[in-house]
Amino acid sequence: MPLSMACRSMLVTPALEPTRFDKAAEVGADVGLLDLEDGVPRAFKPEARHLATEHLARGRRSRPMALRINSLRTEDGLRDVLALLDTGARPDIVLLPKVESPAELQQLDALLCPRLPDVALLAIIETSRGVASVEDIASATPRLQGLVFGAADLSAQLGIPLTWEPMLYARARIAMAAGAAGLSAIDSPYFDLADLDAVEEETRRARALGFVGKIVIHPAQVAAVHRALRPCARSVDHARRVVAQAEDGKGGIRRLGNGMVGPPLVAAARRVLANEHRMEELESAPRRQGARTGDT
Repeated sequence: MPLSMACRSMLVTPALEPTRFDKAAEVGADVGLLDLEDGVPRAFKPEARHLATEHLARGRRSRPMALRINSLRTEDGLRDVLALLDTGARPDIVLLPKVESPAELQQLDALLCPRLPDVALLAIIETSRGVASVEDIASATPRLQGLVFGAADLSAQLGIPLTWEPMLYARARIAMAAGAAGLSAIDSPYFDLADLDAVEEETRRARALGFVGKIVIHPAQVAAVHRALRPCARSVDHARRVVAQAEDGKGGIRRLGNGMVGPPLVAAARRVLANEHRMEELESAPRRQGARTGDT
């Protein structure tokens, strides 16, 4: 199953908090994300690494589990990879932060391939160099399934506000690169935990750019993100009318109400309906995408 089919929300949990490791399943997030990077102080990284790999070495689970390691340009990142290889830990997805070149992903792919050939990779784009190289990064390796926007680090590096307008160029470029490469685009977290309306609004804006999911940092944000990513009833109704007209066999450019509809708009309508169907499946079906079929 493509990553975008089951990655509307990734609930991040610092890897020092094992009582929260299964929280994604409890609150309905699509993916649980254990964090070894920013969420863990340097002195506690060995402990977090042990807790995360121990959890990921266990058997069958009801949600896909992802692991954000440290950058491969750091000692901690190299230790994270060695721990994955030595402990039998099996995440479904590994997130590599602060990616600035295809070589970083290619190196990680080569390291993981012998023992973890089925693990998907996500590249976090959160520096100006990463944004400048995002098209090359998007085609680094077939194992790469998505690009994640890291707004907080980019904001800090550039000294600009962590608001929509200053971040718009980076978001749009990441979404465009992901779309061109056939990857999923996953949006940055929203950091105001009290403002769920703003979470929903930012997610809608990101969806309009081509993002298919969002990192969430609190369980309360999950439902807001899922609502924002679902097509509204008016859009679904219009898409059904467009597709129905297109299927009458006459083809070409046609009038529908006060608008003209041609093949590109028919294709867009089919995507809206496919997205709606995907959302219905995710909300109604038992979630076993992250389960390892050989485990008991």
